Amino acid sequence: MKISLYIFIFIIFNNFLMLNSYSYSEEDLKKLLKTNTCINCDLSGADFKKADFSYSNLQGSNLNGANLWRANFSNSNLENCSIEQANLKRVNFKNANLNGAKFQWSIIKHAIMDGSTAFKADFRKTKIKKTNLKLVKFCETLMPYGIDNSGCDK
Repeated sequence: MKISLYIFIFIIFNNFLMLNSYSYSEEDLKKLLKTNTCINCDLSGADFKKADFSYSNLQGSNLNGANLWRANFSNSNLENCSIEQANLKRVNFKNANLNGAKFQWSIIKHAIMDGSTAFKADFRKTKIKKTNLKLVKFCETLMPYGIDNSGCDK
């Protein structure tokens, strides 16, 4: 009985991993590395650990499941990007455009976000730890604690 239970759990776990597997487009990756611009690209699951994409334009791109540990996106356009289930530990989003971006199920820890805008962004179900959000402009932003309108013009 125990063996069949373990087999059942293994099969379910394996199927779950298969559903969440990501694979980026090699063509999109080459384009980004060459031009620092890749609009509506599939970069899901890519390993961008310590990559420098400052002043890049990734508008509307898919970065789901990407490893962005210590990546630099300062002064970048990430508007309407999907950055779900991503590793955002120590990422630099200083002065970045995060408007409309989706961060659900991501981990944001020790990130730099000073001067960034996140209007209508979605941070629900995101783990945000040891990151200063006081200098981020939020408006109609979905946060783990509710809607944040602290940066809306009054």
